[in-house]
Amino acid sequence: MVILSVQEAAKFLGKTPAALRNGYKRWGVPHFRLGGQIKFTQEALQEWVEKGMTVESNEPAAPVKNGRRARRVTVETKATSHSGNPIV
Repeated sequence: MVILSVQEAAKFLGKTPAALRNGYKRWGVPHFRLGGQIKFTQEALQEWVEKGMTVESNEPAAPVKNGRRARRVTVETKATSHSGNPIV
C-alpha cells in the first residue's frame, strides 16, 4: 500500500494541492486522516479514477463576496407586520 500526501495525490490526479484540499470531500475522493493530516492511498485513487470518477464538480460554484465564498443558505420567509400577523 502506497500512502500519498495531498501534494502527491494532487500530482497523481492532475490537480493542484489547493484544489484537492478544497474539493476532496465534495468530489468523493477516497481519503483518511493520519495524525490530523489528509492522506490518500494510490490504490484507492487508481480504483476511483477507473470507476470514472472525476474531480470535476457538477455543482455551480458558490458566489464570491469580498474575496470569500458565500455559504449557500436557503431561507424561506413570510412578510409579517410588527404585530406578527402575515402581510397579504
